[in-house]
Amino acid sequence: METAAAYLANRMRTAFEVRKHLKDKEYPADEIEAAIAELIELKYLDDYQFALRYYEYNREKKRGTLRAERELLEKGVDKETIRNAREDFLYEQKVDEYEDALAVARKEVFTQNDIYGEEIIVKELDDKMSAKIARKLESKGFSRGDIFRVLDTLRRESADL
Repeated sequence: METAAAYLANRMRTAFEVRKHLKDKEYPADEIEAAIAELIELKYLDDYQFALRYYEYNREKKRGTLRAERELLEKGVDKETIRNAREDFLYEQKVDEYEDALAVARKEVFTQNDIYGEEIIVKELDDKMSAKIARKLESKGFSRGDIFRVLDTLRRESADL
């Protein structure tokens, strides 16, 4: 229990991560499960809260929920917990992933020329630039539907200028 508590002292972790850490330290399986159960009861371990915080962290880093989902699966959080946390996060924070993706993409097309931000350069949105933006948004975890909508919006915006 002390080893698990020390492992949790630095940051939140999933039950899977704590279980793996204790297994790597060669603790018996029954002691590991008892420690995990006690930590869950004491609310030191909560995969749902971990997932919610992880979605917040990813949004701060300008990433989409698909990337967070992929990483949460790697951290051992079950699919249902991930889905519930995602739905709650999107609803409570009133997140519009399309708008988040659009903000990331606009930085690729519309750049500021000077330090005062007064002169804006518009890069040509050709096939090469569109592909670059699509790859960037996909790597950040935005859905393909949002990516296509973003590219369509950028094409219309750059055509208007």
